[in-house]
Amino acid sequence: MNVYSVVLVDDEMINIEILKKIISTHCLKLEIVGVAKTMETALSEIVSKKPDIVFLDINMREKQIFEVLDQLDTIDFQIIFATAFPGYFFKASEYNPADFVIKPFSETAVKDAVKKATKRIKKLRKNKEE
Repeated sequence: MNVYSVVLVDDEMINIEILKKIISTHCLKLEIVGVAKTMETALSEIVSKKPDIVFLDINMREKQIFEVLDQLDTIDFQIIFATAFPGYFFKASEYNPADFVIKPFSETAVKDAVKKATKRIKKLRKNKEE
């Protein structure tokens, strides 16, 4: 069984806890390797942990998470944007996310987003092997 590493980025701990619970209960192929509540920590966690999937809150207290993404040399992970503000979808789509989940999170939405992300990862890995 493939296990996929995950970093959770949200400035509200309650959202991180909800995602942790959904993932630990329903997404057994995921391993949470990092959590970030600030943009600075998010950048550090993504660079150091090299996750397969990152759940990103778009509207952080300091700024929008796009500034973190723009600081990365490459985005070699699957993005699942998490937001209460669907108005960011157009801008977020520029980063080719696997999916979006709307707050408050539903188990179904998170599971579906994870399924899309892992499907993309499998396809990318298969293409690299060929």
